[in-house]
Amino acid sequence: MDDPTTFSYHILKAVQERIKLTEEAILHGSPKEFTEYKELVGELRGLQFCEIEIRELLQKSEMEE
Repeated sequence: MDDPTTFSYHILKAVQERIKLTEEAILHGSPKEFTEYKELVGELRGLQFCEIEIRELLQKSEMEE
């Protein structure tokens, strides 16, 4: 994986998959205590932030090409 853009898309896909898993865990009642729920929500917010940042960087990179 020599191409940084390809690498970025692989990272984006991994982040999106983790977002989906975290959302499913929250929606299906995986957290048994409120602290676990808060941790999952915090993880989800962090992952969503990463997804946005990666998307913006990829768009910027593609516009420069």
